Amino acid sequence: MIEIKKITRDLGGFFLNQVSFTIKKGAVVAFVGDNGAGKTTTIKSLFGEIKLDSGEILIDGESLFINENLQRIAFFPDSNNVPMDMTLKDYVKYICAINAMSSKQTKERSKEVFEMLGLEKYINKKFRELSAGWKKRAIMASVLIRSPEFIVFDEPTANVDVEAKLSFMNILHELSKIGVTILITSHILEELQEVANYLVLIKNGEIVYEKDFDNQKESIAQIYKKLMAEKSDNIKLLSEIYSPIDQGGVK
Repeated sequence: MIEIKKITRDLGGFFLNQVSFTIKKGAVVAFVGDNGAGKTTTIKSLFGEIKLDSGEILIDGESLFINENLQRIAFFPDSNNVPMDMTLKDYVKYICAINAMSSKQTKERSKEVFEMLGLEKYINKKFRELSAGWKKRAIMASVLIRSPEFIVFDEPTANVDVEAKLSFMNILHELSKIGVTILITSHILEELQEVANYLVLIKNGEIVYEKDFDNQKESIAQIYKKLMAEKSDNIKLLSEIYSPIDQGGVK
């Protein structure tokens, strides 16, 4: 279990204010918020990329940043955050090397992961030569090859086609069945609705909702609308735009 406990960081336009929530073992946590709400800053803090002003992050009761605990977590980044001039094969080898995997492990697991994701014919291609969908699969290979206990996904299906999205969702379902703990951010609420069993909402750098979530009985969209959506009467103007006009074009 990962516990995020009252973490605070002021980065000028971006900040976290006493952010606290729990990522339970085996949960699929939907982490939802608007652009600038603090999702990315929170994720960066999980990987030690941001120095916190206060607060702590624990994994199974001890600091996430000692005893190689951080190696238990993998990050699925945006496609733009991978080395575009590196081949898939070399990138996966690099990921394995920095995680102290042996050459034998690397070779065996690479074969299995590439085969599972249908990447065999792309392993010698550079990331910049891959389509958006295949880039996502390549990144997934670099994540799964480590068999991490916890995976953080940041907008994993953005800019991919329907087939790639379906494939990705199948992988998420299977990871959940295996017991891998997942934190996922996405603006596509329908996808989160399909897989999430825990919901955390962040607004203006503060957690405004954190509860177990029943995706068969509850709606992320409805909860979001109730707690997060800005209320505006401007929508009423739509009826005026579509009000009848006379033949002269004047309302």
